Amino acid sequence: MRLFKALQRKSTGIRNSCGLLPALLFPLAMLLISIVWLSLALYEEREQRFRHQVELGLKSLGELQVKRVVEWRSRRLADAMALTDDSLFAKAVVRWQRTSAPELEAVVNERLRILVERSHYTVALLLSPEGRLLISSDSSQDGALSAQAQKALRQALDSAQPVLAEPHEEQRFSFPFIGVFAPLYEGERAIGVVWLVADMRSSLYPQLEGWPNNSQTGESLLLQRNEDGVIVPINPLRHGDQTLFESMGHKDNPATMAFQGVRGVTYGHDYRGAEVLAVSSAVPGSPWMLVTKIDVAEAFIQKQRREGLAAGLLIGLALLLVVSMAAIWQWNAWRRERTLKRALERNMRWLENAQKAASIGYFAYEEGSQRFHMSGMACIIFGLPKNDVMALREWISMLSPLDREQTLAIHGKAMSRRTPLHAQYRINRQSDGELRWIQVWGEYEDKPISGRTARMTGTVQDISDRKQAEEQLESYRSALEAQVRLDPLTRVSNRLALDEAVASEWNRAMRHGTTLALLMVDVDHFKAYNDFYGHLAGDRCLQQVAQALRGSLRRAGELVARYGGEEFAVLLPDADEQQAMDTAQRLGEAVRALELRHEAPGAQSLVSVSIGMACLSPCYKPGQTAGEEGVLGAQDLFQRADEALYQAKQQGRARVCAYTADASGLATSGA
Repeated sequence: MRLFKALQRKSTGIRNSCGLLPALLFPLAMLLISIVWLSLALYEEREQRFRHQVELGLKSLGELQVKRVVEWRSRRLADAMALTDDSLFAKAVVRWQRTSAPELEAVVNERLRILVERSHYTVALLLSPEGRLLISSDSSQDGALSAQAQKALRQALDSAQPVLAEPHEEQRFSFPFIGVFAPLYEGERAIGVVWLVADMRSSLYPQLEGWPNNSQTGESLLLQRNEDGVIVPINPLRHGDQTLFESMGHKDNPATMAFQGVRGVTYGHDYRGAEVLAVSSAVPGSPWMLVTKIDVAEAFIQKQRREGLAAGLLIGLALLLVVSMAAIWQWNAWRRERTLKRALERNMRWLENAQKAASIGYFAYEEGSQRFHMSGMACIIFGLPKNDVMALREWISMLSPLDREQTLAIHGKAMSRRTPLHAQYRINRQSDGELRWIQVWGEYEDKPISGRTARMTGTVQDISDRKQAEEQLESYRSALEAQVRLDPLTRVSNRLALDEAVASEWNRAMRHGTTLALLMVDVDHFKAYNDFYGHLAGDRCLQQVAQALRGSLRRAGELVARYGGEEFAVLLPDADEQQAMDTAQRLGEAVRALELRHEAPGAQSLVSVSIGMACLSPCYKPGQTAGEEGVLGAQDLFQRADEALYQAKQQGRARVCAYTADASGLATSGA
């Protein structure tokens, strides 16, 4: 009987224990599901944030490349417009057409050659209004123009404006090119057209390079429709050829979608059939489309792996937590009082480790005592000893002076209105004084426990590494912007920087009623120097001349820029004619002081420069708005300086010629 009762008691205990298990499994399962759901939601939110960052970066790159292409086209048209407006050149062409004198033909040919070398064109051809070749800078053979070129020529003559002919095929050229037709006039009569031909491999294609990282699949496609309405790439494909591109006509191809009016960020499949993230943009002022794309796998795979591992770790920790809680509950069934304390300590250690892994600590602020109760990780972030208490005045003393006023205002607003707190600010860590960025989230308890004052609870996270990465990215962007405005060979400003400086200084001179001077500087007989000494020596010569010019400037705001080839431009704000002439003389002397030998036939013994000087006082012209006058006036300044340079070279080089308004038009001085 005693044995039966003992077995009965044991059986009852087992049944009671088994009966409690189902009641425990349901809340444990719900907890596990909640943790998994929260983990997946966090993973999805972080993935969307990263996706947005990648899309924004690709969009910025596409906009930068569109800007480069637009500026490239604008420079081509600006060169042609300067040629159309060059009355001296037009007069030289007319004199040659009337007499056919060889010396006059040499003058015209020399002007075309200078234009080719200065503006990096492959060849410049003088055509008759009917399209017949008259003069070529490289002795090109005559031949009939293609229908597209003939159409562009007629359009230029009819509109009296330069016309850029879109890329097409010409039998006389064996390279991909783009041409600009600049009409020439004597009064109202058309006397010819200058056809400027640029090799796209060395001029246009580099505008589409410059990805911010070593991407294996990143690619930029410049597209247009041909005469048959087929979309074709203008620049070479990175991963295939023209045949492969034309065979991929999917509706979700970014190239197809771009010509259907789709703009901005899109997802689809490219000509290889690969899934890509792309940004489509129209190139203003042209029929071109620019598609900047990268494979989705390359853009997101590393982040997805990282987030997947983090989510898996969190879910694994959740499973471990649930299993441990079940084991702890079974252990508590036999020794509840003894094991409860052990389980609590274990859970606290897990929480502390999780906080260290994420660099997140928690705090509770009591408004009555004005004290922060800190977790261990929070103490590490603030550099405090592990006493888990920090006074309000101690926290204020750690705030960076740069953020102190704003941070106190944010905290004061949250405390007075009992609203959630979210802030990012800098602190000087108490332990070592190091400047650290932190992010704080907090909220007030709506109903504090009886006998306790109102309090705020929240988390604090060290985000210094993230802020440092953001600052490095911003520094890279600033460096990239600076490189865009620097000539890579001579390390002085380039044409873009010069145009921006002229526009700014012109407007400033308009406001203050001051003068603006421009010097056009050309290295004498540079082609002969290149042919005699070689291109490497020619590059060193240009570098030394550029540094000599820059070292001779004395006033703030003065700028030296490489205008093209061996030609430089010097901008002199707030300078009258005498000051500009003095500066030009000083520049010529600085170049001669280099004592660079020039033993090529027909040249002087030392490298010298010819300088054309123009000085203007900006003013409004009748019938023009302020914006129109700024552009036209700057063009007048360049044209006058260029005419003065042309005259300096005609008079024997190694001299300074100033543009004046008298009958001769020019004043000359030895350089």
